Amino acid sequence: MKIKLLDGSVKEYNGPKSIKEIAIDLSTSLGKTVIAGKVNGVVVPCGFVVKQDSEVEIITNKSEMLEPIINTTAGFLAMVAINKIDPKALNAEITYKEHDMEFNTTFFADPRWKMDEIESLQNVVNQLKDKKHVGFQLLDEQILNKEFAHNKYFLELGKKYLQANKMVFCYELDGVKVVSDQIVLDDLSFVKAIEIQQLTGSYWNDNAKNEMLQRVHGLAASGKKILDEKKASLEERRNNDHREINKQLKIFGFDPLIGQGFPLWLPNGTVVKDEIRKYINEKRWEYNYLKVTTPIVGTVQLYKTSGHWDHYRNDMFQPFLGAKGSEEEFVLRPMNCPHHIGVYRQEPHTYKELPMRICEDAFQFRYESSGSLTGLERVRAMEITDTHIFVRPDQIAEEFKSIYKMVKEILETFHIQIDYLSFSMRDPHDKEKYFDDDQMWNQAEAQLESVLKELGVDYKKMPGEAAFYGPKFDIQIRTVQNHEITVATIQLDFLQPQKFDVTYLDADQQLKRPIMIHCAQIGTYERFIATLLEQHKGALPLWLSPNQVEIISIGDEACEAYAEDIKNMLRKEFVRARIDARDERLAWKIREAQINKIPYQLVLGPNELANNTVNYRQYGSEELIEMSKADFLKKILQEIKDKK
Repeated sequence: MKIKLLDGSVKEYNGPKSIKEIAIDLSTSLGKTVIAGKVNGVVVPCGFVVKQDSEVEIITNKSEMLEPIINTTAGFLAMVAINKIDPKALNAEITYKEHDMEFNTTFFADPRWKMDEIESLQNVVNQLKDKKHVGFQLLDEQILNKEFAHNKYFLELGKKYLQANKMVFCYELDGVKVVSDQIVLDDLSFVKAIEIQQLTGSYWNDNAKNEMLQRVHGLAASGKKILDEKKASLEERRNNDHREINKQLKIFGFDPLIGQGFPLWLPNGTVVKDEIRKYINEKRWEYNYLKVTTPIVGTVQLYKTSGHWDHYRNDMFQPFLGAKGSEEEFVLRPMNCPHHIGVYRQEPHTYKELPMRICEDAFQFRYESSGSLTGLERVRAMEITDTHIFVRPDQIAEEFKSIYKMVKEILETFHIQIDYLSFSMRDPHDKEKYFDDDQMWNQAEAQLESVLKELGVDYKKMPGEAAFYGPKFDIQIRTVQNHEITVATIQLDFLQPQKFDVTYLDADQQLKRPIMIHCAQIGTYERFIATLLEQHKGALPLWLSPNQVEIISIGDEACEAYAEDIKNMLRKEFVRARIDARDERLAWKIREAQINKIPYQLVLGPNELANNTVNYRQYGSEELIEMSKADFLKKILQEIKDKK
């Protein structure tokens, strides 16, 4: 058997060899540091046995793969510990998401575990990580069915792994066997620290129709110092979570009587939202968009015609009748495109009117599972900056470039950097999820990729991620929480105009079918504002801040009257100013203004009254600066205009 190594050299062996044995044979030091291998490009555990001529790469503990492997190993140890404590518990899945820094394991137990059992789990995991060796074997479907007939979760996962990768791994420690497609270390000495964090609920396959499992969350590292750094980083993230920031800034709220996932925009949040809306509308005007307003409901037939009923039904609210005895069925809209098609269809159009750009800040409703609701990031009622553009085929490329330019300018104003573009394509083998028209899909995907290449931007192809009616690209950003989110979507749609028989009259007086482009410039206000709060750690820029100037008066009634005059001067120019008239010490009021992240604090006393000046302090600064009130007004108005 010939083994070709990464450096091009070839080793010959008389019989099968495991990755661990090959590493030891190459050098003693390599044998001590090997954590996995790569066989013909496929990552495998140390126990994997190579039986035929292959290309082999030895992966050591210096590899960037160490982090996910350590976390998968920690998840494996947690599963073993679960079965040590409760032999009847059924383990399910090990997952690790790099941006969350934690490993998860899901399991089913009856009775369900309580939080106080976390301590016992931690103790058993600590004992297990001192063991020396983890067993390994490859499973085929026959062995899988025989070994794990008692565990439906492992059976389902194992079959999925076999279908996807043609192999499934089985690891064993102290008689407990675990099925996974990830790498688990055979040498546990590489795992120096594991800390079980919490216990939560989780639906199997994240589907609310399935049974509720339990999920163990934990941190793992190759050293205690690294673990402590992870914990500190996670603590900082928690402090910068928009839900934590909201406790002080009072941007939004929820009321269980109104319903989970239905946000209430409080006065401060409404100011932020309205300022963003005003700016977005200015950009729409600049790019020649037509603003419309459409209803928040539509008939069931509308969504059957559009195709949403067949493809999106499970995420929609239940339909309702118009009135007692009525046969008309309505539904809260999950999407706005059919409504904007209705606007287009109000009158005939010619080729000279295209592109026709229709825009709306539209409310839409989606029935997200209660377990997935997360502050403003994941809600059931949302307001989206939605646009639908009707174009001729020859206008697609230029319109896509124009939309991208507009979105890029908007994001730059908010100091949000684009990470990359995700090019979502269909899975050509999935005829149920995607509209079955190969010619339409091939044409749409080719045109969209051509535009991406012309723009010269970095993009990633994402097969199977397109909407049912067309390919799209999503503008991806990375938040301060290190979450990758879609901030804006630009989508090509050949199907909707066809379904609604939308036409225009071309230069030859022939009826032609326009193409529709969907775009949400900043997505929903809910998710975008959550991102902004976290990005700025609650210290919003002056133009967005709910309270832009906090005025603190010290002195007699004349000083108080002067403070009132300054407030009126600012508010007359639409500067959001407020007087802190509470009976508290000056230092306390300044501290409160800093905690509330108010951009400017004015301190007005006898000296300012006599000189007709203001004394201001900016958020985050200790310096007090005196300036004439006219100059201060000019300064602050310019900053607001410049959106600083």
